[in-house]
Amino acid sequence: MDPSCGFSPGNVAALLQLLLVGGVVGLYFPQKEYTETVYVGQPAGTPILQVHAMLDSRSERPHFYLCGGRRPVFTLWFQMDVQTGELSLSKMLDETDFASLYQNSWPAKRLSLQVTALNNFSKRAACISRNSAHITLDFVNASIPQCAQTDMKELCFPHRDTSNPHIIENRFPGVLRQLRRLTRLSVCPNYTISYSVESETPAPFAVNGNTSELVVTAPLDREESENYRLLLACTVQTETVITKVETSLDVFVDDEDDNAPYVNGTDTVDVVISFNRTKGAAFGTLFVFDRDLTTLFPKDLSQNRYVGTLLNSEPWIKDTFDIKGTFSERRAAPGGIRESVYDYQLILKRNLEITENLSVYLDYLVNDTTYPGLEGTVLLHFNVTILPVQIYFTNITHVFTLSRKASVYAQVGRICVENCLEFDGFSVSYQLEVPDKNISAEMLSCYSAISITQAPDRMLGLLYVNNSHALSKPGCQDLEYTVVAQEEHTQLMTSTQIRILLHGEANVSQESQQLLSCAENKQRDECESSQGLGATTGTCEWRQGSEKGISENYSTCSPDLRTCPDSVCDAVESKDTSICPQDCTTESVTGGHERGLSGSGIRAGYGTCYCFSEKCFCEIADAEDVLSKNSK
Repeated sequence: MDPSCGFSPGNVAALLQLLLVGGVVGLYFPQKEYTETVYVGQPAGTPILQVHAMLDSRSERPHFYLCGGRRPVFTLWFQMDVQTGELSLSKMLDETDFASLYQNSWPAKRLSLQVTALNNFSKRAACISRNSAHITLDFVNASIPQCAQTDMKELCFPHRDTSNPHIIENRFPGVLRQLRRLTRLSVCPNYTISYSVESETPAPFAVNGNTSELVVTAPLDREESENYRLLLACTVQTETVITKVETSLDVFVDDEDDNAPYVNGTDTVDVVISFNRTKGAAFGTLFVFDRDLTTLFPKDLSQNRYVGTLLNSEPWIKDTFDIKGTFSERRAAPGGIRESVYDYQLILKRNLEITENLSVYLDYLVNDTTYPGLEGTVLLHFNVTILPVQIYFTNITHVFTLSRKASVYAQVGRICVENCLEFDGFSVSYQLEVPDKNISAEMLSCYSAISITQAPDRMLGLLYVNNSHALSKPGCQDLEYTVVAQEEHTQLMTSTQIRILLHGEANVSQESQQLLSCAENKQRDECESSQGLGATTGTCEWRQGSEKGISENYSTCSPDLRTCPDSVCDAVESKDTSICPQDCTTESVTGGHERGLSGSGIRAGYGTCYCFSEKCFCEIADAEDVLSKNSK
């Protein structure tokens, strides 16, 4: 068959120009793996298998060589036809040859060869990954099965040949596979064997009836079809019977860079940077599409290489911004052809000060460097506005209520400047101050009752009981403080007033005993009659689980069910692990459970979870406990 089938002279010239500019010119093997079986007593000259190389141009003439460095002696048993690519035996192999492969006795051995294809003659051919194929030969210490003992499928197709051919798109058509099993040519000489090829969809494949070779009859386009499922039929005709054997074959079409990148929608995005000013933060997204793929076969084809260039030359912009591209694949429709998608985002290269306030316009050039045409670039535009951050409280005064029975480390409330939970890239610290520093020492001792600590992200202030003894003093009434919030770099600050309204009677028993962890209690009645660290009412609270198995709603004893357990070891709880080991323990947990996302605490547990000195247990309660709980 004429390998230029389907090309006019103009198309051939255009294709060659495409290959020379954007592709990799040269012969390649559509099938990279070949397998066959060699038996004792097969005569010299017996054909073993046929390899094929696909062409880039009509002028190419492949020359086939067994290749490699220091080749073993057994490779001399084989010869490769330089012109046709047919591998055959150079001598008849007997049992002594087989025995020489290994010192021990053997039923079967496996040997490997490599073959390369060059466009010219060579005295010593080296194996190059793109232009080489791997041959695996199974040596069997037995004679080749006779016709009567040969299965029809074994006669028609290699039994272990599972490799699928890959054909690069836009290349010249030609032969890609020998269907007839060459080692069986002389096994059933009176049989007439013929092949045909079928496909569920239109496919440019045919069988050369003279050579039993599968041929691709026209150049392929991956953007039309990525693979073809072929049905190969082998018809075996004897004097009395006609037998048809079928096998499927997937032919994959490999990509090359023959499509320009494009923007499907807009090439401009408006970016506003305000509360998130941290190094590495990403803003805005612009998409660039390409009908070609970046992941190609073979692996050494490095096509569809994208290079991005920030066109702004100002040092401040280069020090502050970067553009990051991320590659993915998508199908335009379910079951459709894959294409490349690149999403580009603006990235901060440094933390921005909260006072920075300006607008800039960034142009980013995306270049498909391996696309051979003139439309291989796309220009993206990022319109960036940086707004300053104001540090302020929305309320002039914050009011919290607190029981005089509250234990040390009991949480009173949270304080936060406006939008503080959205801040990133800078920190705000909180200080608790007494409005009048000239008050008496007795009154100053009352103010020691409350303290403030920073949340781990340093955006939130947590108020907690620092001195429970002060709460019990009759002279200590409602408390007023000033909370000062200050940004770490600019030192900008603001303040607000807080009032702590005390209610109830003091728990004087706290003065004479050391408080334990509420989490030590494994039964409800024990829990609700115990005093513990961090208890907002002085006594512990019971959470009754209602689900079976490992559940986030496990039963447990807590100082404050608002904050413990909530899968967060907050700034107050982290001061003493005994406050809420359900959130904070880093020690081992016995029984069915799930760890918290940060590796500490118990996110979910089985039955009831309780803890002693950080070591925790999760287990189902016994029958008496269950009856006791159900009666509550």
